[in-house]
Amino acid sequence: MIRLFNDEDVSKGKFDQLPIVESSPMSDYLENAPDSIFLREKGFIASELVYMLKIAGFLVENIWGGTAGSWNRKPLRMDEIELMVVSKKERKC
Repeated sequence: MIRLFNDEDVSKGKFDQLPIVESSPMSDYLENAPDSIFLREKGFIASELVYMLKIAGFLVENIWGGTAGSWNRKPLRMDEIELMVVSKKERKC
């Protein structure tokens, strides 16, 4: 996600590189939507997802790369848009 944007996008407020958040007016996606309504999409890196899952009590077993409709147990690539996390809830006795 971060490779899709540049410094101009950051200065225009279209992309914030620190939290990895893209902002677009909803009118870019829906006809007749007011320009005052924005869609914000948050990207995560794998280590952030692992951390959030651990906090929620999950044990992460694997992270694989892939795209919807083409999931395989293959290594995560640098420009992967989606990833698959295999985890299980840790049981407390």
